[in-house]
Amino acid sequence: MQYPLKKLTLGIITGTALGGLCSPSQAQSQAQIYGLLDVSTGSTQLAGAAKTAGVFNGSMTTSFWGIKTQEDLGGGWGALSQMESFMQVNNGSAGRSSADPYWARTAWVGLSNPWGVLQLGRAVTPGFLMAIKLNPFGSASALGPFIMHTYLPSATQPFMTSEGASDSAWSNSVAFTSTDMSGWRFTVQSALAQGGTTGKRNTAGLSYTQGAFYGGLVYEKMDQMSMNWGAPVAPLATAARPLITASSVQNVQTGASYDLGPAKLYAQNLKSRIDAASGAEARLNTSQLGTSVVAGPGRVLFSVAHTAQTQSAKASLARTTVSVGYDQWLSKRTDVYVALLRDRVTGINPGTSVLVGLRHTF
Repeated sequence: MQYPLKKLTLGIITGTALGGLCSPSQAQSQAQIYGLLDVSTGSTQLAGAAKTAGVFNGSMTTSFWGIKTQEDLGGGWGALSQMESFMQVNNGSAGRSSADPYWARTAWVGLSNPWGVLQLGRAVTPGFLMAIKLNPFGSASALGPFIMHTYLPSATQPFMTSEGASDSAWSNSVAFTSTDMSGWRFTVQSALAQGGTTGKRNTAGLSYTQGAFYGGLVYEKMDQMSMNWGAPVAPLATAARPLITASSVQNVQTGASYDLGPAKLYAQNLKSRIDAASGAEARLNTSQLGTSVVAGPGRVLFSVAHTAQTQSAKASLARTTVSVGYDQWLSKRTDVYVALLRDRVTGINPGTSVLVGLRHTF
């Protein structure tokens, strides 16, 4: 999700004090309005589904716009806020779907200090941030095999997904991310149940960066849940692919990347255990290998993800998705891409997607 953003900076000089953290001198504030629009055309088809041709939103990066503020409080402290809303460029609707709240991407206020950043509200999880960092297609929802196998809702896929009901950001959360410490950085995040069905959620992530190498580990535990997990698209909801009402979920994600210059290599794995109050259990093991290779004025992208699913009293299932594409930046803010995806799932017909798209940041 990280692309060059043209900043709209509003110089606002304030004299507001926050406890004893603000220096006696006036503090400078900044506000930025920014976003990304992604629209593509072609045809999409997942395994077992019918082919759909048309104009699509957010195939490589889900379109969004946002507002970010920052105020210098003095003494190395700062006040921060961020609100981001998804949008559908192809039809003008807000959100990824009608189920999204308006500020579904992020909505938080926080403090920064020499040790890190504290966020309160709806914040992106360390698991999602690491997932998009460690595959060549980033957060691509229609072209990125790893994200399709893990973070998309199961109901939109021909296969159960490990993080589909978790989402990329958690509401009602408190998160702290440390500053860089000789290449090491950690994040902890906790979200309270607050009477909903999403349960109590806790996660911790640790990463290490040294030169061309990046590696990371994230652990998630979600309890006190009552969420539907695993129901695939309606035509595929069979006895072999039933709905699970999850009461607890554990996820462990690991991965690494290495930048060789002409090429960048990626590898990642996510293991999930999903438990239901009925005693049923499902386990998912997703691995991804990928590369991004310089070719002329752009990069060739390649990624393959494989998920193995085992479930109480059910036959084991597997899904393999391969995606290859080419992405060319026309400027610091605009790029074009073309990609081909092949999706295979145990026992159903394979699917093929072909898309050509345009992204623009502002």
